[in-house]
Amino acid sequence: MNSQLEIFTQGRQNILKLTEELSLDQLNKIPDGFTGNIIWHMGHLVSTQQGLLYRLSGLEMNLEASFIDKYKKGAVPQSPADQAELEYIKKELIAQTDKLKSDFAQQKFKNYTTYPTSFGYTMNTFDEALNFVLIHEGMHIGYIMAMRRLVK
Repeated sequence: MNSQLEIFTQGRQNILKLTEELSLDQLNKIPDGFTGNIIWHMGHLVSTQQGLLYRLSGLEMNLEASFIDKYKKGAVPQSPADQAELEYIKKELIAQTDKLKSDFAQQKFKNYTTYPTSFGYTMNTFDEALNFVLIHEGMHIGYIMAMRRLVK
């Protein structure tokens, strides 16, 4: 499990490195052929991690319902994010890694509600969910990498 948590942490750090040189306008730009922007993908990862790992484990999520709605699966940006929202998302990308490691060490993930994903995979345990989150994060990092080339 430690390697999974380290991969999760490294992926989040990589997202920040990929986006650090981009302006707010570049991060908000929706490239042709895409329905979202880089900020949306970053916020989506923050939102999805909470739902798949915390909510389905019966634990409290640390995000406002309005944030989750804005970045949930199927949502699209309705307006550009401002600098404050971007900073919040960046902070959460890293804060979630620390909290996940701490909560895992405290053995908080004891229960899990089975959840069939749109990916065609059904998660039955926290361990399965964490593995799926890693795949999901990798997919969205790929989107971020592709969009980064288009907005520069």
